[in-house]
Amino acid sequence: MKFSSILIYVAVVILGVFFIYACTPKKQKEDDKPSEKSELVNLPYDLENPSEQYTLPKKLKEISGLSYFKNNQLVCVNDEEGKIFVYDLSKKEIVDKIPFGKDGDYEGVEVVGDEVFVLKSNGRVKGFKIGLPFEREIDCTNPDVIEYEGLAYDPKTKHLLLAAKERVKDKDGKKMIYAYDFERKVLFKNIAIPEEQVTDKANGKEFKPSGIAVHPKTGQIFIIASSGKKLLVLAEDGQKEALISLNPKAFRQPEGICFSPEGDLFISSEGKDGDGYILKFSVK
Repeated sequence: MKFSSILIYVAVVILGVFFIYACTPKKQKEDDKPSEKSELVNLPYDLENPSEQYTLPKKLKEISGLSYFKNNQLVCVNDEEGKIFVYDLSKKEIVDKIPFGKDGDYEGVEVVGDEVFVLKSNGRVKGFKIGLPFEREIDCTNPDVIEYEGLAYDPKTKHLLLAAKERVKDKDGKKMIYAYDFERKVLFKNIAIPEEQVTDKANGKEFKPSGIAVHPKTGQIFIIASSGKKLLVLAEDGQKEALISLNPKAFRQPEGICFSPEGDLFISSEGKDGDGYILKFSVK
């Protein structure tokens, strides 16, 4: 074979290889993959920039739960005292303290109509009406649950929702949201959350619920986790809609979450080395 023919042959082979390479779909690099947030629904809140921050007094340094009350007021509990604290957002101060029971480890509070429900970490729920001689005890203890942290109310199903921070069977890789049916007076497993739904690049699979709330307009379920610094948003049917990694500088120890009737979002954090505080995120 002549030298010129060899050159032509080599050129044809090189062009063929180049053509095949160019037409073959390339494997997507890790950095080219869409981020988790881009695959999820857009939330109407800028969680990097709160519209308001409320610094709480010493009594609420260990704030562990909050609920919207009325007239621009929130009801708060700490994890030590058997009292609810009414915090006025306009005055930026506690305007009322109402005892309801003995001191204990209280991890959630929810106002439903004219009744206030307070959750103990062991699953005991106290219901009472402010200024009225009415109270009741609801037993939501469960042998599978080591600790609850978070109480909400779903107006559509008329169930209390309880977030289990830790369960005996957490080794199965699932977190569990329980529901209490007032009519049947039973507690049941409501939403199972697989491990992969709460895994992100920032903190891996770490996710221990510390608060739960139902959006008043969309019915979405918002679950916040202090351990893992994440916010999980579920549709009404329990399907995952968003997983947000929270900035630990802004959310030092998020323990409580609630909404105003208009849909503004409130998230409270315990003080740790400073004061407790509440962040407000207005609807965009």
